[in-house]
Amino acid sequence: MANKHETGKETGEAQEASLRARDQFFRLMAEQVKDYALILLNLKGEIISWNSGAERITRYLAHEILGKHFSVLHPKEEIRSGAPQRELSIADAMGSIELQGWRLRKDGSRFFAAITLNQLRDPSDEHAGYVLILHDNTERRAAEEAMAKSRTMLERLFETAPDAIVVVDGGGVIRKVNQQAEVIFGYMREELVGQRIELLIPKRFHKRHRQHLRNYFSDPRARKMGIGLELYGRHKNGAEIPVDIMLNPIETQESTWVFAVIRDITIQKQGEAKILELNLALRHQLEQLAATNRELESFSYSVSHDLRAPLRHIIGFVDLLNSKAGTGLDEKSRHYLDVIGGAAKKMGLLIDDLLAFSRMGRSEMMKGWVDLALLVREIVADLQADLQDREVEWEIGQLPVVLGDAAMLRQVLINLIGNAVKFTRSRAVARIAIGAVRQENEQEIFVRDNGVGFDEAYANKLFGLFQRLHANEEFEGTGVGLAIVQRIVLRHGGRVWAEGGIGTGACFWFSLPNQAG
Repeated sequence: MANKHETGKETGEAQEASLRARDQFFRLMAEQVKDYALILLNLKGEIISWNSGAERITRYLAHEILGKHFSVLHPKEEIRSGAPQRELSIADAMGSIELQGWRLRKDGSRFFAAITLNQLRDPSDEHAGYVLILHDNTERRAAEEAMAKSRTMLERLFETAPDAIVVVDGGGVIRKVNQQAEVIFGYMREELVGQRIELLIPKRFHKRHRQHLRNYFSDPRARKMGIGLELYGRHKNGAEIPVDIMLNPIETQESTWVFAVIRDITIQKQGEAKILELNLALRHQLEQLAATNRELESFSYSVSHDLRAPLRHIIGFVDLLNSKAGTGLDEKSRHYLDVIGGAAKKMGLLIDDLLAFSRMGRSEMMKGWVDLALLVREIVADLQADLQDREVEWEIGQLPVVLGDAAMLRQVLINLIGNAVKFTRSRAVARIAIGAVRQENEQEIFVRDNGVGFDEAYANKLFGLFQRLHANEEFEGTGVGLAIVQRIVLRHGGRVWAEGGIGTGACFWFSLPNQAG
């Protein structure tokens, strides 16, 4: 028989062989599981085995880490709190521990790890150390955090949306509502969740709505509900609310639900009703305006025919008196005839101007490209024949080509340039400048003179009908020319204004919109 010494020796050798075999098996398994860090710790928590997965995750090579306490992988705040020793104690008491937390790499950067710490026992069931398993879950945690943030943001958007949102399942049962749904329909959400959607629909629409619901779930897609129909919701107090509804299908684990965005359009409906009322009022006003224009047109014809005939008679008989009895009349009588004739002729001019003013408001515009420089040259050439005994200095700058009615724009320039010629009559040398300034959205054209000018306090009256700032004895005119200018320019989408001073000349401006060619 073998003695006790020999028996003990054999037992020790067997245990040592068993430990070597297990360590070899552990190393082989550790190298096969490269996505995990498999780390063997002794009873003190010192690292005694380190696989390639641990090298990849922590960036420590085996010779750099073996023999160090596993707390080298813990952040400082966890070491200060005693976390490493606490983990070992729990593994001792429970046999293993699973947790998640931040761990350190060699360069000090952190990774989020899924951690398992198992107690390791030898063949005789004695505590021999620990097996630490780490998996880098940093990307997964980041994705989960991003998903959680997205869910939080979506939930916040859901709750704070300006429209009511009601989520309904395929059976027509309300599953979720937001805060605005409570505001619009007057129910607390606890009163809505679990109820059928018909609770929020006027009773007369229930049957039709159930059919629409079935049709929608047979072909669920994003679309507006009830296209071409007026939709109404039902408030808790029974009042009906005009609404617009947008439907979107959403897939859940259970089935397809519908995400209904409901907008209260009460204010919009009131606005539409107001717009309709205003449109009717505007139509009535336009009809009245059309009737007024017809009356004015009739009046224009009356002026043209009925007033001209008496004027022609007055002028004709004044001429007959002058020719037959002129030599037999005394000086005062001849003066009376001259006054009568002059007044009749002035009345004729006034009638002509009134008719021109009327036509400018009614006549159809014939738009085309108009070279203002060419118009100005033609007008100046026509005026030269009447300026033989006057010295006039013309300064004509660059003028644009504009889109407009050539005949009307010619009338504008004739009136403005004619005024400049008239009101510089008292100057030894008349200076008249014509030019343009290009702005972003319009062309500004001016006619400037060194004539008698006007008091700028009355500039806003210049373009009114029959408005004159000078006596007829000083400068002839009817007070209609500038009113015609304004009417033409306004019809072209422009504006008119004037600058000047008493005795310092005047500058008349008009603008025309820039047009694409």
